[in-house]
Amino acid sequence: MQGHIRISLFARLVLLALGAPLTASPVTAQITDSVLNDFIGSNGSQVIAGLISDSSGNLYGTTATGGLGTGTVYELSPVSGGGWTETVLYKFGSQSNDGATPYARLVFDTLGNLYGTTISGGAHKAGTVFELSPGTGGVWTETILHNFGIGTDGHTPIAGLAIDAAGNLYGTTYYGGNVTTCPASGKTFSCGTAYELSPSAGSWTYSVIHNFSNVSDGYFPVAGLTLDSSGNLFGQTAFGATYGGGLLFELVPSNGTWTEVAIHPWGRVNQGRPDGSQCYGTLVFDAQGNLWGTSLLGGTHGGLGTVFKFTKNAHGWAETSVHGFGNGADGAYPYSGFVINAAGNLFGTTYKGGASGAGSVYEIIPVGTGFGYKLLYSFTGKTDGGLVASPLLLDSAGNLYGTTMWGGDPTHCTKSPLAGCGVVFEISGAAAK
Repeated sequence: MQGHIRISLFARLVLLALGAPLTASPVTAQITDSVLNDFIGSNGSQVIAGLISDSSGNLYGTTATGGLGTGTVYELSPVSGGGWTETVLYKFGSQSNDGATPYARLVFDTLGNLYGTTISGGAHKAGTVFELSPGTGGVWTETILHNFGIGTDGHTPIAGLAIDAAGNLYGTTYYGGNVTTCPASGKTFSCGTAYELSPSAGSWTYSVIHNFSNVSDGYFPVAGLTLDSSGNLFGQTAFGATYGGGLLFELVPSNGTWTEVAIHPWGRVNQGRPDGSQCYGTLVFDAQGNLWGTSLLGGTHGGLGTVFKFTKNAHGWAETSVHGFGNGADGAYPYSGFVINAAGNLFGTTYKGGASGAGSVYEIIPVGTGFGYKLLYSFTGKTDGGLVASPLLLDSAGNLYGTTMWGGDPTHCTKSPLAGCGVVFEISGAAAK
């Protein structure tokens, strides 16, 4: 059953929109690409999540499958003189009622504990929020903070977590919530939720802070939540709302309650120009307070996705369409969001497209009042990996790190869409500005 959930859910999120592999003319980028780690199944496979790092430059991530079969948490540590060493910190399925299948990036708290979500497993088979705490001898201990599926609390948390200065965790669930407010979803799973987990005296309190309700604010949020400096949360639903393509929204706290503000309904046609649709990547703020993101579908060049910016003004938020992915040469279907360097350049990935149709890494460059686009790397779908669903990580030297869902060592995961169980890659120097 868990395998069926993994395949059908990811297919619904991405593959339903993607036909045969895209091909385009090769583009040469003056960068260096390196594979830091090959997944072979026992150490994980199907790498959907992006990476985070600690102050020592160690990288941390999750795999959706592999290990004992339902995913892993891993660490990559740089070795003096070159190279990286992988350590599997945890294999899901190690205890009864464990979570299964983590899709999202992890977060750290100030004490070095890791937090994440699984889309299935747990006491009610509807997903979990978990904590991994480091101990002596390099042993990490898992604690499940919440088991989804106890009622109206939500179901299937695809997104990762946001953490505030007080250690509160915020996230979304793809299904679940108030079934009476979601008539278009068949009522079986409801429309999804936004939630908060608050620590207190060694325990955690779970609260649903918003129930999504189809027409008014959309349904099925895939993206995580983003905090601004005032403690407001920003996110997106993937479907529904006024035009069917989902909603960009803000959640504003006041006296213990949260109020939703609709910013932009996706999927409309304005003056003959199709809008973005189905936004799966988590939003990011730049230094000026502008909000950036991507849509998996839509746009003016064949519906292969968009890059957008929203700027706050006296009347609300104004949208700028920054880039529409075209014939595949520049990439296609951006599943994830961005990382931004000190110069204000943005770096992202696409699931498909590029020179070989196996995904790409690209840069958005502010130029005066406009923007330039640069293709940095095209994955071949072979030993360098391919099919990129993860966001990038940027280090202080300007190196970019990410993961591919498949590809890598072709002797493992031979029946996957691309031979190989996925890789961790580094692109050196591209963002050093």
